[in-house]
Amino acid sequence: MEPVQIINCVIILAFSIGSFVISCFQFREKGYLFHNAYFWATQEERRRMDEAPESKMPYYRQSGFAFLLIGILFLVFAVYLATGWIWTLFAFSLAVIIAVVYAVVSSVKIERHQ
Repeated sequence: MEPVQIINCVIILAFSIGSFVISCFQFREKGYLFHNAYFWATQEERRRMDEAPESKMPYYRQSGFAFLLIGILFLVFAVYLATGWIWTLFAFSLAVIIAVVYAVVSSVKIERHQ
């Protein structure tokens, strides 16, 4: 392996670890809510969400799963960079499809529930 590949692999692994850490915080409902519904909410909507923490629970869960899947994507890609195994590209593609399907399905579920 060339030094550039090693550096790229380490950077991708760091992104993977960071995604897993954010995922853990999101599942525990701790820290900032990394979700578009919270990002784009008005000050009034944010205040209502902050006053009723149970209203943020599905968003925390969705963000937790999203960051978990992103961490898996980064991890699979780092394995590909380190080993060059072609089958990891198929696993990466499958993980991308799962992430997109999960994001759409969970968003529809949250909207129906509200």
